[in-house]
Parts: sequence; C-alpha cells; structure tokens
Amino acid sequence: MSLISWNPFREVDSISRDMETFFERSPFGFFSRATAPRVDVFETEKDVVVKAEIPGVSKEDLNVYVDENSIRLSGETKRDTEYKNEHIYRTERYYGSFSRTIPLPVEVKSEQAKAEYKDGILTVTVPKVETTQMKGKKIDIH
Repeated sequence: MSLISWNPFREVDSISRDMETFFERSPFGFFSRATAPRVDVFETEKDVVVKAEIPGVSKEDLNVYVDENSIRLSGETKRDTEYKNEHIYRTERYYGSFSRTIPLPVEVKSEQAKAEYKDGILTVTVPKVETTQMKGKKIDIH
C-alpha cells in the first residue's frame, strides 16, 4: 500500500474543475469560465510554473501580480475593428476584461518572478522558497 500526501490545493482544484464543468454544460452560458484563462500549474525542482492560454491579447493588455501564495492574471481582450456589428454572422469569442487568481502549491519568492508571453501562452516562473529546518531547539528534561 502506498500513501499519497494530502494536498489541499488538489482538492480545491478538483472542486473547481467540477464546478467549471457544471456551468459550461448548463444552459446558462454566461456562468461559464470563458472569461478566465485556462492554466496549467506545476512544480520543478526549484520553481513553480504557471502557463496560461491567453490568445489574441497583446502584452501591454496583460497584468501579472505575484505574492508568496498566489498569482493573479488580468487583462483585456479587445474586439477587432475590422467589421461593424451589422455585418456579424456569428460571434463566439469572448471580448472584455478577465481576471483569475491561481493559488500556488508552495510558498514562492515573489520578488524573483519572471513572465514570458509567446504564441498566446503566458508563462510565469517563480522560484520556490527553500524549505527550512524546523525552528526551535532541543531542550533537556530535568
């Protein structure tokens, strides 16, 4: 029997995915997460990496805020001015502001965060805080 360590973020992520699926399949499409970018969050030996799908947005319209426990992505998708509303046959893409806060699985060094945006994918890389030894000291029992 192998033991898997409990990770509260895995539980929250699972609930979030279930709710997202529920709202995407509901007849009320305005409840869906179409306004928030889809993300992958993973750890390497030294970093936490967040990759977000944000196609069609210029770097100037993106904002990334990092603290020691989360990353907040926000920005705006702008409608092309190539056509006027009376000539639209179908419009399914989302236009407007978006925002998403992603909880991180470990504490990070927010001041050393780096971001890159290429081909519609925003990659945020943040070094993890080194795990410290337990604070305190051994005391003698008398």
